[in-house]
Amino acid sequence: MSDAGPRCRSHRHPTADAGAGGTGAPPSPASPLLSPLASSADASLHPLGDVVVTGGAGAIGSRLVRRLLADGARRVVVVDTLTSGHAWLLPDDPRVELHVHDVVDIASLALSVHEPIVFHLAAFFANQNSVDHPFADLHTNGHGTLAVLHWAAAQQARVVVYASAGCSIAGHDTPGAIREDAPVSLHLDTPYQITKALGEFYCTWFGSSARGAHVRPLPTVRCRFFNSFGPGELPGAYRNVIPNFIWRALHDLPLVITGTGEETRDFVYVDDLVDGLVRSAHTPAAYGEAINLGTGRETRVIDLARDVIAACASNSPIVYAPRRAWDHAARRQADVSKARAVLGHAPAVTVAEGLQETVAWFRTHRAAIAAAVGVPDRAST
Repeated sequence: MSDAGPRCRSHRHPTADAGAGGTGAPPSPASPLLSPLASSADASLHPLGDVVVTGGAGAIGSRLVRRLLADGARRVVVVDTLTSGHAWLLPDDPRVELHVHDVVDIASLALSVHEPIVFHLAAFFANQNSVDHPFADLHTNGHGTLAVLHWAAAQQARVVVYASAGCSIAGHDTPGAIREDAPVSLHLDTPYQITKALGEFYCTWFGSSARGAHVRPLPTVRCRFFNSFGPGELPGAYRNVIPNFIWRALHDLPLVITGTGEETRDFVYVDDLVDGLVRSAHTPAAYGEAINLGTGRETRVIDLARDVIAACASNSPIVYAPRRAWDHAARRQADVSKARAVLGHAPAVTVAEGLQETVAWFRTHRAAIAAAVGVPDRAST
């Protein structure tokens, strides 16, 4: 979801022809790797009634919506501008209600929800985009997050689960695996990292007693995403490396690595990340906490490129370009011990397994993806 201005269009039963470019692509079936929370004991803490998902038509949001429906949500309200999300990613289910609207103006919507669980995923994504468009980044990631928290407090929301970023807060100088208690850095590299950190500050303020002795603190969980990937994310100039690698590999075009290829990232499959989000909402011990959602495993970018080429049966070569000016992190790895201890969350899908699922999704939806983003250019990255 991006920074587009207010546009309100509400739907129930999102239909297949609502997708990118009017292609009529069918909604993606739930992955066999995606399943409801295994322990219903946790789910009993928060019977799912009304759930609001901002940015719910995006790659992560749409998978979260499917998971919530599988877990028995009575109603899932999605707020998304559809500037980077797509209605055809949402399941065709009468319990899903889509509002095409800017989250900054969420209070103006007649959502008619009762004490909802709120997942705030809407964001201006991501680092390079924020460098190029810092005011748009602040609009959505700063003002938008404040608006959602203010609205959620007024609605007596049971909890707000906020999508933060593993690249924010601690900066790029953290040695080894990044822990949640790493010192806050004043040397962040992009406006995106700054505004994601700002969102965390707002979460802690709304969750405190500082708003007044007679004001109910708003329970929040700050989930710090590492490098999510999986079905539902389309390629693009400002998107993540894996969908861009896959889309280029499917066209036998060069995979462009910005850097040496020795850089590492912690790639977490989208359904594992969704499991962490759901568990965060169901776990009172997580309220008021920051929790990393990653795998704790590093993958070199050069190895990722080779694995994508193999998964796509591609003839793509690998080429190199200078590292982007803001990208100072040679290594990035999550410490996931807190997620394991507090949430009982343990990522189950390997990068290799996730790549197979993602490539299969790209092949199934190739026409819809091409209609949305076009065929990659040989010179593009």
